[in-house]
Amino acid sequence: MRRWLLIALVFFVSLTLQACGGQRDVYDSAGLAYVQDEKHLRSLLSTNDGWRLRDLFSIGSAAQEMADLDDAPAHSTTNVQVDGVDEGDIVKTDGNRIYYLRHDTVSVVEVDETGAMELIHNHAREDNMWGHYRELYVTADKLVVIGMFYHAGSTPSKTRDEDESLRSVDMDDWIYFPAYHTMTTVDIYDKASMEREETIHISGQLIGSRLIGDNLYLIGSHTHGRNDDDPRPYYYLNDERMTVDYEAIKYLPEMTTRAFTVISTIKLAEANAFEYDVFLGVSAWGQLYVNEQAIYMASNDYRATTSERDALDTDAFATHGTIIAYAFTDTGSVQYAGAGDYQGIIINQFAMDEHNGYFRIVTRDGWGADAINRLYVFERVIDEGVPRLEQRALLDEGIGKPEETVRSVRFQGDVVTVVTFEEIDPFYVIDLSDPTNPTILGELDMPGFSTYQHPWKNDTVIGIGYETDNAGFIIGLKLSLLDISDHENPTEIGQPLVLLNETQGWQYGEALHNHKAMLIAEPFNFIGFSIGRATWGQHYEYHSDYLIFDIDIHRDQPIEIGATISHMALFNEAQTTRWYYTFDVNRAITINNQLYVLSDGAISRHAMDDGFSLIDAIGFDED
Repeated sequence: MRRWLLIALVFFVSLTLQACGGQRDVYDSAGLAYVQDEKHLRSLLSTNDGWRLRDLFSIGSAAQEMADLDDAPAHSTTNVQVDGVDEGDIVKTDGNRIYYLRHDTVSVVEVDETGAMELIHNHAREDNMWGHYRELYVTADKLVVIGMFYHAGSTPSKTRDEDESLRSVDMDDWIYFPAYHTMTTVDIYDKASMEREETIHISGQLIGSRLIGDNLYLIGSHTHGRNDDDPRPYYYLNDERMTVDYEAIKYLPEMTTRAFTVISTIKLAEANAFEYDVFLGVSAWGQLYVNEQAIYMASNDYRATTSERDALDTDAFATHGTIIAYAFTDTGSVQYAGAGDYQGIIINQFAMDEHNGYFRIVTRDGWGADAINRLYVFERVIDEGVPRLEQRALLDEGIGKPEETVRSVRFQGDVVTVVTFEEIDPFYVIDLSDPTNPTILGELDMPGFSTYQHPWKNDTVIGIGYETDNAGFIIGLKLSLLDISDHENPTEIGQPLVLLNETQGWQYGEALHNHKAMLIAEPFNFIGFSIGRATWGQHYEYHSDYLIFDIDIHRDQPIEIGATISHMALFNEAQTTRWYYTFDVNRAITINNQLYVLSDGAISRHAMDDGFSLIDAIGFDED
C-alpha cells in the first residue's frame, strides 16, 4: 500500500510540474532525484523561495600525584566527539613533531627524545591573496593543511547597460566584490620531507571535515553567483579545472534548492585519489555529525505558517529541519543513505549521535512561553530499495521547565545528558536503552549553565560554562563535576570552581564553544584551555592565560586551578614590533611528561612533574 501511495504521489507531482511548464524529476536507484542538464539545473535554482528566511547548512594543583607516566599515552590527541574519527584543528602532534597553523603559515617543531624543540619549518603560503589556514591533519606519511582563500575569478559576461535584467540589481557584485571567489584549499605534504605533493581547490565554503583512517572527507557549501556562466561547483586538481557532471547533482524534490553541498573524498593511501558527491538543497551553514558508519548533515528552514508573507510576524513561521545521511562503503566512498525531518534547531554536533543503528538528536525551538525542546530517535532503513530515516520516537515533554532552552548535550551510549537554561540550570539524565521509548530518569537544578559537557572517570561528567546570578545574568565562568552513576539521582560532586568577572570585566575561553580548543589529559588528572580576561579600572587591562584545571573527586572542590601559563613574558623579551595579542595562548599538547603551550608568537615547554615549570621556549620569528 505504501509503495502505491508513493507512486501516486510522484505521479501527481510530475503532472503538476508539467502543467506549470516544469521538468519531470528523474530518480536514481536510491530514490534521489538528479539534475539532467543545464536548463534543468537553472530552473531548480531559479525557483528558490528568495523571501524565505533561512539558517544553517546546505543541507590540578601541582602537588597532586600524577598518573604513572609509564601507563600514560606518548602524546595527546585532539579532543574529538567520536573515537576513530579525527577532527581538524590548528595543532597536531605525532609525538615526534608538533604541527601548528598561524594564519597562512605552517610551522613545524621537531621534538627529540628529551623533549627539546627545534623549529624546522615555518613557511607562509606564497600565493595567498586573502584568507587563512583553518585546520590540519597528520597521518603516518602525510600532512594535510586545509584553508579558506579567495581566488581570482572572472567578471560577468554582460554589463548592466548591455543586459536590462541586471538593472534591477541594487548592488553591483563585481564592483563591491570584484572578481574573487571563496575556495577551500587543501595542501598535501610529504611528512618526512615537508615538500608539497598536491594542491586541491574546492569551490565554496568549508562546513567541516573528518579523517577516518587514510580517508579525508570535506563537506562544503557552494553558492552560485548571480552572474556565473556555469553555476555548478568546480575543482582545481593542481592546475587542472574540473566541473561536476550534471547527473552527479542529486536533490530531494520537496526541499528548497538554493545551494550545493559538496562531499569531497580524498583517499590519501591511494595516491590522493579524489571523489565527490553533490547535493542540491538549502543554503548557509549547519551541523555535522560523523562516525565510522556515516555522515549526517542537518539543515534548517524557517517556513511561513500563514500566507501573510509581508507581515514577518514571528508567529507566522515554524522551524523545520532535514537530516541527510551518507553511509560509507567498504572502499571508503560515500552513498546516499536516506533523509528524515524534525522540528527545531540543533545547537551543535554534540546534539547528534548514532548508537546501535539508531540516530538520535536533541533540538530546541522557539523562545519565551513558546519554547520547546525535543528528542528524536531515527533508524536508517531500506524501504523497498529506497533508503530513508524512519522516526522511531519523539520526546517533546519534560526536557526543560517553561521558557528554558537547550544549552548543551552529551550522548553516552544508552544515556544522554541535557542542560537547559533560563534562570537556573536543570541537568537531565535521559534513558535511551529502549530507542522507541526515551525516558527522563533524573534531574538536578544548579545555578548557571554548561555549554559543553565532557565524560570523565567513573560515571562523572565535567560541565564547562557560565555562572549566573539569581536573575540569570552571566557573572563569570564555571566548571563543575557531576556524578551520574545513579541515573535517577544525578548529583554535583563538592563545590564548583567559579571564576567571577571583576567589576566591569569579562572572561571568555574558546573552549566554551569549541571542544577542540580543550586539552583532555585524563591520565594526568587535568584538563586545560585558554581564557582571555579583561578588566576596566583606571584603565583597560587584558591578558590571556592557559589554565590547567586539576581534578580530584576526593576534594571538597574537585576542580582547582593547578597552574596558570602566560606568554606575556616572552612577548616582552622578544622586543617585537608585533601586537601583544600575537602572544595570546590558544592551544597546548602533551608529549610524554612535558606540556607544550602555543601562541602565534612562541611555543613554550613545561615540566608536568614539576608544577608545570617553564623549561624553555622558542619564538616564531616574523620580524
